[in-house]
Amino acid sequence: MRLFNRGSGVRPTRLVTAVVAALAAAAVAAPLSMADQNPETRTAAAEAAAGTGGDLLGTPGNPRVSDGPYAGFQFCGAPQPPVVTSGAATLAATLESVAPPGTVEKPGEAAPGRKVVFEVDKADGQPVLRKQTVSETSQNAALQVSGSRLADGDYRWRVRVQDGAAVSQWTTWCDFTVRAA
Repeated sequence: MRLFNRGSGVRPTRLVTAVVAALAAAAVAAPLSMADQNPETRTAAAEAAAGTGGDLLGTPGNPRVSDGPYAGFQFCGAPQPPVVTSGAATLAATLESVAPPGTVEKPGEAAPGRKVVFEVDKADGQPVLRKQTVSETSQNAALQVSGSRLADGDYRWRVRVQDGAAVSQWTTWCDFTVRAA
């Protein structure tokens, strides 16, 4: 069975080349045609980043709380807020969204050094702690809050990342409870 009529004058290799070229052109044009050309629809965070000359970074994901150095993490947004019984809480978030796609860190390489800002408030919004750290990897950021800073009660925390002039949005607030007594 022949797929191409040799009498038509069109060679199969030319047809395949033409189809591939058309698909490649469509792949390049589609994202460009979907780009938002209306500046009125940009978010306030994107406007703020554009105003500082920086790019908007992806918001850190998977905020979580650990009850101690050997305890597993309890994820924010679960039906029951995380509970810390040891008095010391480890707050962590995933920064994968801010690493360039395809980035692979090799052992012994210099750390990317992104600034990570943590905020901890009481449940009523009263500030307890604001701490800026430098991430050791581009994948995760963590902050251990000592028991002396967190008395029994309800708290909330959030995090954002900075890389030069670029700043991410804050994560949503993560509620958690401390019951050390």
